[in-house]
Amino acid sequence: MEKNADLYTPLVGSDKQASKNTEPVKSFVGEFITDSAAAESTMKQMRPIFLHGISMTAKTEKPKRHPRNRPLNARERRELKVYDLDPAAIKYNNFVPLHQLWEGYMKDLLEHAAQDPQQFAQRLLKADFHGSILTVTKSKNPLYVGSTGIMIQETMNVFSIVTKDNKMKKIPKTGSIFLLSTDACKESFTLYGNQLQFRAAERAVRKFKVKPTIDL
Repeated sequence: MEKNADLYTPLVGSDKQASKNTEPVKSFVGEFITDSAAAESTMKQMRPIFLHGISMTAKTEKPKRHPRNRPLNARERRELKVYDLDPAAIKYNNFVPLHQLWEGYMKDLLEHAAQDPQQFAQRLLKADFHGSILTVTKSKNPLYVGSTGIMIQETMNVFSIVTKDNKMKKIPKTGSIFLLSTDACKESFTLYGNQLQFRAAERAVRKFKVKPTIDL
C-alpha cells in the first residue's frame, strides 16, 4: 500500500473482485470457532466435581465460651422463692441462739462507742438488726401495735419478726415506730421505720443526718 493512500477511495479492477471473495474470511474465522458439538463435549469434561463433607483446609475449632455466672435479678429471686422461709422452721426457740449472738455483737458495739453518744447513734442506725428483739410501739395500722419478736429478715421496706407463739409477722417500716432493747445496757432505743427504708447492706454504709422531729 502506498503511503498517504486514501482509504475511502473506491476499489477498481482486480482489487474490487478480490474484496468480494469470502473464502479467506471463512478460513480465518474457522480457526478460532470450533464446532458447537465439540465445544459442548469440552465443557462437560471440564465440569467441576464437588466433594461433599470434605474440607480442603483443616479448620481449627474455637474454644467454646462458657456463659458468665450473673447474679439473679429481683424477679428471678421472687420466682425461685429465694427469701421464703420454711414454715416448719419458723419457731421462736430456733432463733434464740441468733438473738444471743446479736447481744454479743451489741455489747461490742457499745464498748467502742459508749463515750460518744452521737457516734453511738450513728453506729446503732448502721447496725445489723438480725437477731434483735423489736416491739412495735406505734403504727398507722393498729393491728401491728404491740407485736414483738426476734427480727429474722429485713428488706428495704419490711421487718420480719418471729413471735413467741411461733408466728411470723411482716411489719412495714413505713409509718411504724419500733422499740429496740438489749441486755448490753439498761436503755431502750426508738427506731423510726421511715428513716430505715434501706437494705441492711445499704444502711451499713449510709451516713444519716440528725433530724429534730420525725412524724409518722
